[in-house]
Amino acid sequence: MLRNTLVFIFILITTVCSAQRGRRGMLEYAAGGRAGTGTGLTGQYFHTDAHVFEAIVYARWQGFSTTLLYEHHMQMFDVRGLKWYIGAGAHASLYPVGTNRPDIDKDIAGHVFLPGVDAIVGIEYFFPGAPIMISVDIKPEYNFGIVNRPDLTNGGISLRYRF
Repeated sequence: MLRNTLVFIFILITTVCSAQRGRRGMLEYAAGGRAGTGTGLTGQYFHTDAHVFEAIVYARWQGFSTTLLYEHHMQMFDVRGLKWYIGAGAHASLYPVGTNRPDIDKDIAGHVFLPGVDAIVGIEYFFPGAPIMISVDIKPEYNFGIVNRPDLTNGGISLRYRF
C-alpha cells in the first residue's frame, strides 16, 4: 500500500512538473530514492544550476525524518555533468516509543520529536544525454531536545530522475 502510494505521488509530481519544464529552458526538478543510514525519497528544485533546494524524507531507527536543505552546486574538475555541492538546512524527526535509536532512553513515554540543523557536502553526476543523476553525500546534523548533541553518521547515495 505504501509503495503504491509513493509510486503514485512520484508519477503525479513528474507529470505536473514536466508540464512546466520549458519555463526557463532547463531541467528544474529531480526526484528519486535515497539509501544509506536511512532509506527514503529525495526531491530537488533547481532554482539555477548552482542554487538548489532539496527535501529528503527517510526512515531510520523505526521513526522518520524530514530534512529541507539549500545547496550550492559547483563544477568539479572539467568533467561535464560532475559537480560537488555544499549546503545547510533543518530537519524534524519523530521516533516512536521503544525506538532502537541508541541515544534515546527506552523508558520515555510517547513519541520523541527531535528538531535540528543539518549540513551537507557531496558529489553528483548528471548523465549527459539521459535525465538520470546519482549523488553521494555526507549529511551531519545537530539535534535539539532530549538528544542535544551532533549525529555525524548520516550520509547516503541518491538516484534521481531529473525533469
